[in-house]
Amino acid sequence: MSSSKRLIINCGASRVTAAIISQQAGGFQVEKLEAESLHYDYSNDDAWLDAVGNALVSLARTHKLSGKATLILPGNQVLTKTIRIANVEESKRAQIIAFEAQQNIPYPLHEVVWDSQVVGDDGIETEVLFIACKSDTINDFCSKIAFAGLTVESISAATVLDYNALQFAYPNLEEDTLLINVGARSTNLLFCGADGFFVRNIALGGNTLTQSIADSIGKPFAQAEELKHKFFAGESDFTEEDSGSKVLITSADSFMRRMSQEITRSIVNYRRQKNGNAPKRILLNGRGALLGGLSEKLAETQKVPVEYFDPLQNVTLDGGIHGNTEELRLQLSEIIGEASRGTLPNAAGVNLLPTAIQDAMAFAAKKPILIIAAACLALAPWPAFMALKQVNSGYQELAQATQAEVAPLQSRQAAIQANLEAAEALGESIQRVEGLVNSKTNWIQFFAELQESLTTAEDVWLDDLNVIREQPESGPATYEVVVKGQMLVRESAEGSAGIDQEVLSRRIKGLQASFEDSEFVVASEGPTITWTNLRKGLYVLPFSINLVVDTAKPL
Repeated sequence: MSSSKRLIINCGASRVTAAIISQQAGGFQVEKLEAESLHYDYSNDDAWLDAVGNALVSLARTHKLSGKATLILPGNQVLTKTIRIANVEESKRAQIIAFEAQQNIPYPLHEVVWDSQVVGDDGIETEVLFIACKSDTINDFCSKIAFAGLTVESISAATVLDYNALQFAYPNLEEDTLLINVGARSTNLLFCGADGFFVRNIALGGNTLTQSIADSIGKPFAQAEELKHKFFAGESDFTEEDSGSKVLITSADSFMRRMSQEITRSIVNYRRQKNGNAPKRILLNGRGALLGGLSEKLAETQKVPVEYFDPLQNVTLDGGIHGNTEELRLQLSEIIGEASRGTLPNAAGVNLLPTAIQDAMAFAAKKPILIIAAACLALAPWPAFMALKQVNSGYQELAQATQAEVAPLQSRQAAIQANLEAAEALGESIQRVEGLVNSKTNWIQFFAELQESLTTAEDVWLDDLNVIREQPESGPATYEVVVKGQMLVRESAEGSAGIDQEVLSRRIKGLQASFEDSEFVVASEGPTITWTNLRKGLYVLPFSINLVVDTAKPL
């Protein structure tokens, strides 16, 4: 594929859409557009990946797609969280975002692939959109792409791409706007104003209406989906008086009412968090927006004009692309948003492709150059060898002259050696200072892990923490952290007044094992337990544990 063209594949919840985009003066051209519906049980999230893999294989083989591709994940497959951090220089921002995100997401940070997008900065605080996806999902997703014969170039998230599409289609947009992208599994709400943008993804989409219809008529999901499309497209045999027609209309009214309530709640949340203005206009997008009466319902409840978003402004479609243009406008916003990402001054976007895969791709791209360089390096000595034979006698004379000049310089060797030793000593001092700076971050993470262990153990607190550093005459330095604390005693031995020491010992050793799970701890000693408190009638049990710190990650 030409370098001026990009293959962008939007992997939605119900279909996969692939487009080949080329850049033209002032816009883009969609040269090829193909889509494949997904066939799986929509109630089973784990089945989505296999369905996407099958669709990618079908698209690649049927329509001869190959080469590098940018993939887009749907909103329901990623975690989106808005967090606020202190305004710091960009080089330190990722570390602070990681620390803050760990406090706000439901699983460990090392189990996800994440990226971030700055959405606002007032000079005091920076508002960041944190987007993550589970590492297992990303790795399996990359495997499906490779099996289809494609090379993944980057993995974007649909959550933020509507912002790019909106800027590209309406470059002179000034009024506060709410763009609603109604998908199959979820709906993406994009608030765009003078102070930036705000994103919220709600678990309400076209499949929600289908499931409501299926529950009402007692039919499988697939049959309810087919009936929904026929009825709202005016292709069914129902009349207004049919009971089936009333069920469908009732389900649609309920869906639109829930959608309006969620939008109202999101507007209130947006105004509270961003201190922004209520949107002056609503733009509808996504195939779910084709539901008849949705635009009128939202205009009535939100008291603002509601229009359909047209992402194809400044975009031309190749003559070979067939289909309803109005429907295509509702399917291409994420693809246009990704395509325009490199052309907009304030574009938004993330890359959820793991670093290891990015490095492997970069190395693979350099392989031809490295092979040529290795061949040149292998042949390089031969001309030098032939030339060396010709001038060997001249070099011997030059060597003798050089030896005569070297003799006076050898007397300065002792001074040079002394300066070298002094430089090495200074280098070691600098490394120790750098170690102290780096250990600041380690301490923050170490305290967070201690807090998590104490919370899990329950009824335990720390009273004292001491750091013991020793530097033996030979060998590396050793680091130990001595933690002293107390455990509130609630257990008794078989209901008697006595205290079951074995149970308490197991609880403290369990806490000790939890401490050892820290990446900074390699072993522990103890625990030392003071049983005399219990004999005195006090229901707190003091203990002490020595934690041996990993010298590769010193505190």
